[in-house]
Amino acid sequence: MLYHPDKHRDPELKRQAEQLFTYVHQAYEVLSDPQSRAIYDIFGKKGLEVEGWEVVERKRTPAEIREEYERLQRERDERRLQQRTNPKGTISVGIDATDLFDRYEEDFEDAPGGGFPHIDINRMHISQSIEVTSQTYLFPIHLTDQILPSAVFYATVGPLAIYLAVQKLIIMPYVRAQKEQELEKQKEDSASEIARRKQEAEASVLLMQESVKRIIDAEESKMGLIILNAWYGKFVSDNSQKPERAKVIDVTVPLQCLVKDSKLTLTEASKAGLPGFYDPCVGEEKSLKLLYQFRGALHQVLSGDTEPLMLPKQSHRISSET
Repeated sequence: MLYHPDKHRDPELKRQAEQLFTYVHQAYEVLSDPQSRAIYDIFGKKGLEVEGWEVVERKRTPAEIREEYERLQRERDERRLQQRTNPKGTISVGIDATDLFDRYEEDFEDAPGGGFPHIDINRMHISQSIEVTSQTYLFPIHLTDQILPSAVFYATVGPLAIYLAVQKLIIMPYVRAQKEQELEKQKEDSASEIARRKQEAEASVLLMQESVKRIIDAEESKMGLIILNAWYGKFVSDNSQKPERAKVIDVTVPLQCLVKDSKLTLTEASKAGLPGFYDPCVGEEKSLKLLYQFRGALHQVLSGDTEPLMLPKQSHRISSET
């Protein structure tokens, strides 16, 4: 109803409404079909084109499709974790047994020990490897040509100490740098999509204005739920260790538009998909911060991106002391 072109007389608003109404119609066609909806929930739009339908042919119900996907996802996560750090170590011990074959029996007949061949352990070698993604670091250490207590100690404690040092000085910085590179690449790849979503969100907010005015008038008449301020994105805490700026967008109008009978309910999903919202910081942790009024009292809440949220609540009320 909000995006129906016939609801808007302004030519520009009508044009924007037609575009958004097309998206709503496409979404309805997918979400109203149980199999299509299961595929979309799991694979997204790409799954609807190719991959999802191939799975449907093998699986009979949406629950089975979801179960198969979750199993494959767990296997991928386990392989990825194994690839990041895969420590391996070997210890080899050299044994000199030449006395078994290379000696004159008569020379050892009177020797202590009854003439048994003499076998020596003459060297010890350890090799420690740590695999990071597709790279492998090898640390061969030749400790001694003879078995000594100190060599045994370093052969057992040494690899552990080396691994912990490499983990802290090489692996962790490497993994952190990889994540930062992946995040930057994700931002670059999704730049055009973000711009499109931002444009759509701004158009949605314009189309919501008249509806929001009516909702506010109705809520004010019964001292109901009024959204005073709402921000969505990445907030900077006071104890942040590095200087950074907040990346948030104003979502006061979109949230007020969702208020019905003095209640606002958000389900357990990313809020970036709500009408009038978009993702202002792709790949980063996001929150929703609201200041609202109910029955003449101020309320405030901070909610995680995928956390469900219901308003109003007594626990959100700001005390008079505050």
